[in-house]
This record gives sequence, structure tokens and C-alpha cells, in this order.
Amino acid sequence: MEKRMNEIDPMALFRLSVLGPLISRPKLDRGEQRALLRELAAKEYDIPGSRRRHIAEKTLEEWLLKYRRQGLEGLTPQGRCDQGISKLSAAVQERLLAAKRDNPRRSIRVLRWMLEQEGLVARGALSRSAIHRFLKRHGLSRPSGAATVPEERRSFSAEYANEIWYGDVLHGPRVLVAGRLRKTYLVSLMDDASRLITHSAFALSETALEIEGVLKQAVLKRGLCNKLVVDNGAAYRSLSLQRICARLGTRLIFCRPYHP
Repeated sequence: MEKRMNEIDPMALFRLSVLGPLISRPKLDRGEQRALLRELAAKEYDIPGSRRRHIAEKTLEEWLLKYRRQGLEGLTPQGRCDQGISKLSAAVQERLLAAKRDNPRRSIRVLRWMLEQEGLVARGALSRSAIHRFLKRHGLSRPSGAATVPEERRSFSAEYANEIWYGDVLHGPRVLVAGRLRKTYLVSLMDDASRLITHSAFALSETALEIEGVLKQAVLKRGLCNKLVVDNGAAYRSLSLQRICARLGTRLIFCRPYHP
């Protein structure tokens, strides 16, 4: 049975992001593939759960072969069936995931304080290390996920529609909501070739949930895109968005603001 969206292994997502330049170009001759493998092996990475900074060319080639044969399942580390069992209650786990995804920069100290204030755990009963281990298993232990996915620095241009979409968030006006002024954000996706806005919507916050909602509507109206180019904002770096793009077969590409 296919894994649910939120069960995709964070390491599989990391490996998929590393292989992005290879799997997004299906027509490569042997010389081009070898050159790309060599280029990727020369880069430095912040590898989850490891102090190493480089990935061997042979390892990259093995990952590529597994992905072509098995898809995401082939990139999932094996021998993990006896790990990841948490002693935290289901309510605590759900609240931790929601709070961290809503604001990836929330510290463990703040998360524990929230749980205590909401009465989900007794004061001092939950250790910081337990929260850290739980978040790490779900790929949420880093402030914004910036260290797990390589950043692209090349320019992109598409010949056909749905080859490349660009995501952006603009600051909107303040509006009256429930008796008080709230800031708004305009979340948009644009097709590179046609310059068409595939979907755009105003929201009251700039979180992964709003980005994913706009992406869903864009896909329903316009179909799937091959590449989604976004900046380094925390909302775009969310693990949930990475998982969605991985399932859709869309390569998620991160660029510095104003440097697509």
C-alpha cells in the first residue's frame, strides 16, 4: 500500500532533492549523466543525521538507479522498522507537528511551554531531548529546513506551458477581521512560458498551508508542472510541501530572492 503523504521519509526527500538535476532531465546520454554525477559529487551538503559534507559519485549513481526502478520507495533507507516508536501521546505528537509546521522557527523550549500551557503535559514532565528526537524523526528539527535541500543558482526558462511555475508571496493591505485589522498576503503561482497566473489567493498568514492550498487549486485548474521554483522562505521550505511535490513528480527548486 502506498505511503500516506506525511509518511514519506525525510532522507528520501533529501536524496530526491540531490538527484533533482538528473531526474528532471530524462533524456541524457551517458556522457552528460556522468558529468552531472561528477558535478553533484563535488558539491557540499548538510546531510541529515551525518557530519559528512560530500556524497560519493558511486552512491549518487546507486540512488539514481533505485529511483528509476522503484521511485521514492527506492530512496527510503532500509532497516528502520524497529525505530521511530514514540512514547508521546497522539495528542502531543499532533500538537507538536502542527505548531512546528505553522512556525518552523519555534524553539523546543517554546514548544514545551505551549504543551504545558495547554494542559497536554504536566510541567517539567516532558524533556527537551524527547521533543528533539520526535521532531528529528519527522524532519522538523531544523529551523526552516534550509540545510536539507540544495539551492539552485542557475537561470530557468521554459518553452512550453507547465514546464516551470514560479511561486511568490506579496504583502497585501490590512483588512478588518473579527473586529481587528489583520495583514494580508497574496500567494501566487505563475507559469513561466505563458506568464499565466495559474492560481492566486489572499491569505491572513504566510505559512505552508496557504502555499499548499494555492498549489492544489493551480494543479486542479492547470494540471501538473514539471518544476516549481520558489525562494528560501520558511513556508516554501516546509517538509509537507516537499512531500507533496515529491508525490506529484514536481521538482521543487529553491533560489535566493530576486535570483531565479
